[in-house]
Amino acid sequence: MRPSIARKLYYSLILTLLLLWSGAVASVVWVLQYETNEIFNSSLQETSQRLLSLVVHELKFSEPGRLSPVSEPKEHDEYLSYQLFDQNGTMLMRSHMAPDTPYPTLRKVGFYKLDNQHFYVESSLDGNYWITLAERTNHRKSTFYGTLKPLLLALGALLPLAFLAIYFAVNAMRKSILRLDHELSTRSSKDLHSINTDTLPTELFGLGETVNSLMVRLKIALEAERSFTANSAHELRTPIASAMAQLDVLRDELVDSRSQARIADAREMMVRLEQMTVKLLQLARAESGAAFNMSKMNLKSLTEMLVRDLYFRSSRRVEYRCPDQPVSIMGDVDAIGIVIQNLLENADRYASPDMPLQVEVSVDGELTIRNDCEAIADDLLKLLRKRFVRANQSKSGSGVGLSIVDTILGQCAGELSLKSPCYENGRGFAARVSFRRA
Repeated sequence: MRPSIARKLYYSLILTLLLLWSGAVASVVWVLQYETNEIFNSSLQETSQRLLSLVVHELKFSEPGRLSPVSEPKEHDEYLSYQLFDQNGTMLMRSHMAPDTPYPTLRKVGFYKLDNQHFYVESSLDGNYWITLAERTNHRKSTFYGTLKPLLLALGALLPLAFLAIYFAVNAMRKSILRLDHELSTRSSKDLHSINTDTLPTELFGLGETVNSLMVRLKIALEAERSFTANSAHELRTPIASAMAQLDVLRDELVDSRSQARIADAREMMVRLEQMTVKLLQLARAESGAAFNMSKMNLKSLTEMLVRDLYFRSSRRVEYRCPDQPVSIMGDVDAIGIVIQNLLENADRYASPDMPLQVEVSVDGELTIRNDCEAIADDLLKLLRKRFVRANQSKSGSGVGLSIVDTILGQCAGELSLKSPCYENGRGFAARVSFRRA
């Protein structure tokens, strides 16, 4: 499987996003934990200092001699509990949630953490009283996770949205590349028109201009080759016609049988040369891209005209079938005419003697031409579209007719299918052409 730029871009962006997201979450967790500890520690310290002064003040105005620890009169839910001691370590007061036994902390001002519970110890200015303030077990942890959970849910919900944004952004950037790829991959080898670079981004503009420059150079080279082929073939027609006229004169002047045989052989060679010249002209026209200039045309009337033309040039009978209504297709009239003419000539040339040709035009824009002959092997049938390949070497012909047909049909979105045998008796050859409907 070929590597994909879009897939690499997807994975790179998603991996980068996940790394940044993980770093952001780790930073948020660290900052939240740091700030939570700082706030709770400050709260412990501030609360113990205020509470110590109030409790000491209360003790100074309480009944003298009361040394047993007392708790607050009314129970309530509390996150902080305290124990108050005198300088001898006697518990003088405690909150109702505080245990009867002293908390396991030192008698030294400062913060302590034991078994997931946080403590703060504070003393009075004269050192006669000590207070130990304790948070509820795991209270700080539950507060931290309770705050972190909705924050992580919100950050986690952004991930699918970010993935979708990356997907649509990459797809939007891919469109210009896909348009360029589609325009280049769908055109045939004969289409050398310049590609449209107006919609290309800056990164692809240079590539588009380079491709256009290359196409211009190829077009110039091919035009020179086609021009040479067409001009050469056109220039050959005049001397060929003159030579044939001279042979006709010689045939009338030389009456002996030996001279007549030689003249007949020479005239046959000139006829074959003339046929080859016509095929070269057709080939030059086919490769010039004339079939790209498509317009609406009537396949039925064009086929009828060419069948009548074959009737005047050949004594073979033609069985022609067509629908009553016109059959409209898209194509160039001259180019489609070359296609039909070549198929009719091939069928006439290779058909068995005294056997008719079957020509059929369907309402779906299909042309089928059948002729009786020996069945063609599958290996040879696949090679008939190539130049200078013929099914029967004993027959006259140039071997470029089907190549011309295939070239023209490739330009006008037509399809050629060959079948042999095509009859139930195991004989015959059929050429079917599907044209683009108008």
